[in-house]
Amino acid sequence: MSHLWPRPDFPHLGIFVVDQVKALSHWCRVAVAAPVDRTIRREEISLREFRRGLVRYRRRTRPHLLEAAGMRPLEVSYVARLPRGLFALNAARALAARLRRLDPHQFDVVHAHTVFPDGLACALWLKDTKVPLVVTAHGSDVHSMRPGMRRAMPRLLRRVNLLIPVSQALGVELCALGADPERVTVIPNGFSARLFDLQEPPPRDPRKIAYLGYLRGIKRVNLLIEALAHCPADVTLEVAGLGPDRPALEAQAAKLGLQDRVRFLGLLTRDRVPGFLAGAGIMALVSEREGWPTVIFESLACGTPVLATAVGGVPEALADSSLGRLIPRDITPSDLGREIQEALDTPWDYAAIRRHALNFSWEAISGKILQEYYRVMGLPVPGKLA
Repeated sequence: MSHLWPRPDFPHLGIFVVDQVKALSHWCRVAVAAPVDRTIRREEISLREFRRGLVRYRRRTRPHLLEAAGMRPLEVSYVARLPRGLFALNAARALAARLRRLDPHQFDVVHAHTVFPDGLACALWLKDTKVPLVVTAHGSDVHSMRPGMRRAMPRLLRRVNLLIPVSQALGVELCALGADPERVTVIPNGFSARLFDLQEPPPRDPRKIAYLGYLRGIKRVNLLIEALAHCPADVTLEVAGLGPDRPALEAQAAKLGLQDRVRFLGLLTRDRVPGFLAGAGIMALVSEREGWPTVIFESLACGTPVLATAVGGVPEALADSSLGRLIPRDITPSDLGREIQEALDTPWDYAAIRRHALNFSWEAISGKILQEYYRVMGLPVPGKLA
């Protein structure tokens, strides 16, 4: 169960769910359902939007979910009732009501991605059954939890058989919210090892910084650009991804006279990502907050070290200094520029970095997830998984 799934306007949305489904499909049969929230939002019903034909509302509530991992999810649409103070619970109830059209006993395990709405709705749907429920928390679903969802958390925690945070730090947060530590098992997201197995990697530019991700405030690409002004003139930055901040970031680069040193590549198809990361001296991720960023291990899988903010699960992902460098969240542009120079000047062992990353391939991670499925079903774990 995942509302995160690729669609034409966001082709990389929930790609970690797709890759997990693909890996699990080698072990068991998997069916996917995708909740679609059709609740009308205030900003979508302005006079201007009415004149345009409610374009924003229709685009959000009538997604064309792409086929991925050999399947297209079953759409499960719902409409939440107000008042806003009870929105989280009402949304989960509305989704659970639609899920009751499905017989839960046809499934050995139900695995929901994100605490809300997927996890809470599944807890209500399965309330009077013995079907095991597993919920993966990815980070933003916990970090940005609103009061209404906090009040509804006990309903999830009473029913869930296993919570899977993608990092130890996230596991601590879940326990602080009341989760039973005995029902919390950390399993990080993985990466597609086959996709990142470059037989002929491109030449590496040791003076190039790569950024791959969404272009919005929380990712602080503006900080990277400002830091570049404090780096030697031969250091360049390539930015791959879409997002609402791109025009402002391009204007910032031009204002600082860096337009020849900052390249905006737009959205890369998945097959171009490995070459992009493998061709850089470092990959930089200076976000304000993160869960367990898949892009870190995609970069390491290319042998490319990572410079990243010490937030969320990032310190766990980069626990070994041979993999990259950690920086404080409140770092200044000048200090970040200095960190970038030192990272680019470090003689990294690219082959060792790649070998380490293979421990976090989806092939390895899916086996750990399968072990937990057997445990919540009360069955012995097969020898090939133990």
